[in-house]
Amino acid sequence: MRNSFSLLIALFVTMGAAFSQEKLPNVIVIMADDLGYGDLSSYNSQSKIQTPNMDKLAAGGVIYWDGHSASSICTPSRYAFITGNYPWRSDLVKSVSWSGYDNPLIEKSQFTIADMMKEAGYTTGIVGKWHLGINFAEKEGNGFVQTKTHHESGLKGTRDVDFTMPTFGGPNDLGFDYWFGSAAGHNMEPFVFIENRYTVSIPKIWREAKVPLKTGLSASEVHEGWMAADWDDLKVTSTLTAKAIEFINDSQKSKNPFFLYFAHTAPHRPSNPTADSKNKSKAGDRGDMVYELDQNIGEVIATLEALGIKDNTLIIVTSDNGGTKVSDNGEDYGHRTAGKLNGYKASLLEGGHRVPFIAYWPKVIQPNSQSNALVTSMDIMATLADVVGVEIPVTVDSESFYATMLSPQIDSPRDQFIHSVSKGTFALRKDNWKYIYNRTNSGGWDEQLYDLKEDLSEKVNLATSNPELCLELRKELFEKIYEDN
Repeated sequence: MRNSFSLLIALFVTMGAAFSQEKLPNVIVIMADDLGYGDLSSYNSQSKIQTPNMDKLAAGGVIYWDGHSASSICTPSRYAFITGNYPWRSDLVKSVSWSGYDNPLIEKSQFTIADMMKEAGYTTGIVGKWHLGINFAEKEGNGFVQTKTHHESGLKGTRDVDFTMPTFGGPNDLGFDYWFGSAAGHNMEPFVFIENRYTVSIPKIWREAKVPLKTGLSASEVHEGWMAADWDDLKVTSTLTAKAIEFINDSQKSKNPFFLYFAHTAPHRPSNPTADSKNKSKAGDRGDMVYELDQNIGEVIATLEALGIKDNTLIIVTSDNGGTKVSDNGEDYGHRTAGKLNGYKASLLEGGHRVPFIAYWPKVIQPNSQSNALVTSMDIMATLADVVGVEIPVTVDSESFYATMLSPQIDSPRDQFIHSVSKGTFALRKDNWKYIYNRTNSGGWDEQLYDLKEDLSEKVNLATSNPELCLELRKELFEKIYEDN
């Protein structure tokens, strides 16, 4: 369906749509970690968190009300963003990667969004959480570390790791010129930053699961494993933001535009806001981490302004999946991370995957634009392909929403999308219908059908009264999944 918009896009460009092909825009994709649809004050007037910087981007660009992560959990969602393909096309049909040592989920020969941007002449970089598998060398053998096969509440950490050797299969092997970040996030082993192929320091401390590094800090969802002496839970976001800004500054030494994937770690647990962010929200430590994310984004924007390149930079802000219901201490503080939606992270309901989705590009996207188009993070690849003027393989699932950035009233380029979740179950979104075929806790299956136009909160299951439509959608869902693989 992406090709059906090519003539329209060409028309916009021909009519002088605000940017020159001779001066391609810089591109920054900011992917938050567990940011909910109701967290931003621009999305939720009742939010107990103020997010002025993301709100300014929304006011200055286009806010998508029907924007989605490719999955309701992190690893498959990130796979879809990097490859432009549905998560279930990977070898990880269920669950997520449970450490930084997992085998790379993306093969070196696979086409990635970074490959595409390099082809267009961009300097490519990623700062932040990878969580798609990296090969570390064994200390006692000649092979790569064999990771744990399941998380066991964060136990069974991996000990046989040679941190003096280079890593393989990560961002530098998949089209990124530069990488700084963590292998699997700030709650999973190993607790050390990696710059390109090498760890910044050598982890020698064994960190216990769910044990705070300091009194008063959270260790929620922290796994056991090797940790570097200079690792500090309170400095993760500031370190990543400084590196993102450093990449932007360094890029100005080149004549090439830059593509930055800023994979921020907030507000994923453990939520440990800095002193500058503490109590800045009314939603506990998790809310403070959303505020901190917003402040970090403000620092990036200030850098673009100082360099005089903000007007020629496309910024997309979204999340890898929906938010968690409560803060680390189990309290929700009256804040609804999903807004009026039903469901949270790891759910097939809208709150699990409908997330903030903002595109900002001065002089190209009209300020105060709003779009009801169905867009997903998987579609960023095809969208950027249209922006920079390159072709992507026809086998890629990504579909461009570029036309909706230029003219937000345009209907969605998609008429359907397949949502997935960690249990290996799926939902089909088709027009206003949402069909869920889900595994129950007892091991059986149940059907759910919602009319999102009339029931966005998914309160009324229409499956029983619409058996023929359910049969039609179920057939379409499984034909897509199994016949395409």
